[in-house]
Amino acid sequence: MDEHLFLKGQRVITPEGKGEVVDAIGDKIVVKLDKDATQAFASGELTDNNSAS
Repeated sequence: MDEHLFLKGQRVITPEGKGEVVDAIGDKIVVKLDKDATQAFASGELTDNNSAS
């Protein structure tokens, strides 16, 4: 099983744009998007912003 670990404060890329992790509960990751919206995503939908060069 491919596990994704996201930590509070980590910069990520979501299907809705870039943002910062504000909470992580199991596979549900809550992200505050740069466009000032907060949205929950499955961890499989996110990419670490540092690994997307």
